[in-house]
Amino acid sequence: MMQMHEYCDADKLLTADLLALQQQAQSVHFWAVFFPGFQWDLGVMDACSEKQEVKIEGIKPIDSLHCDVAMRYVDEGCYDDPYTLKLLKENGEWKIDDVFYNDGENTLRDDCKMFYDDVVDSYRTTSPKEIMEFFMNEEPLEEHYTDPECIYYNNPSAISQLIEEIKNCHELFRENPEYTEEYGKQIESMIERIAAHI
Repeated sequence: MMQMHEYCDADKLLTADLLALQQQAQSVHFWAVFFPGFQWDLGVMDACSEKQEVKIEGIKPIDSLHCDVAMRYVDEGCYDDPYTLKLLKENGEWKIDDVFYNDGENTLRDDCKMFYDDVVDSYRTTSPKEIMEFFMNEEPLEEHYTDPECIYYNNPSAISQLIEEIKNCHELFRENPEYTEEYGKQIESMIERIAAHI
């Protein structure tokens, strides 16, 4: 487990079911600033000390397929946050099936489901004008494709992922009672402009 936090590939860490929930939430990430994914630092966006640490505090076997692991994320001076990994043995490997945060609120599964449901509801209820303003404002500028510091520079994979997220959000937008085909044409034109950089 101590070595697992070095992995970047979620499929090495998460059960198929939890991975699917994360991927569903990520599929509409374009519409929102925050995406609830598993992070060893519990989503903390800043740091206090030179070194942050993830600690295993205890392991509690439940049965041959289930185990709880008490964890703690420590950043000296700011954060000392406990949480619990719910592990499930899947295809012979122990994987994270959920994360229980010790603040007593939602689990990672809950967060992923609520995030997706909130995005779906937003597309259904937000004014189309506001949605279209968001779409147009989020289109990468030309310099984003030529600046080595930007994610889209020489990165067809990131551009393709962006296009996929826009398409997914467009499908949700179609459920808005005030959606028109004119909006669809504008979004399709934007996708064509982005795709030209692949």
